[in-house]
Amino acid sequence: MFGFVIALVAGFLAPHAEAPLARPLAETLRGAIKLEDGEMKLFSFMVVMVIAGALCAMFDAGSPLGVILGGVIGYFGLRLSAFAKSRIDGKRP
Repeated sequence: MFGFVIALVAGFLAPHAEAPLARPLAETLRGAIKLEDGEMKLFSFMVVMVIAGALCAMFDAGSPLGVILGGVIGYFGLRLSAFAKSRIDGKRP
């Protein structure tokens, strides 16, 4: 369960980690890998999920499926909650 929570937080923080974490790392890797601007959100998600995976390994917490689900739910959490709220209110998205 702790691994799920780590991944949930990492997924939520992925869009916010693009400028301070993903872009400088992409600049460092520019000689080996060319990343387009449209790929930065995905690269940011990958970076924070690698960090979440390392934390889960350090704490011996979570299963791979829990980490994946936590990351996806964390990343899309605001959209999923807006969708659920619109369904509860009886509106179609």
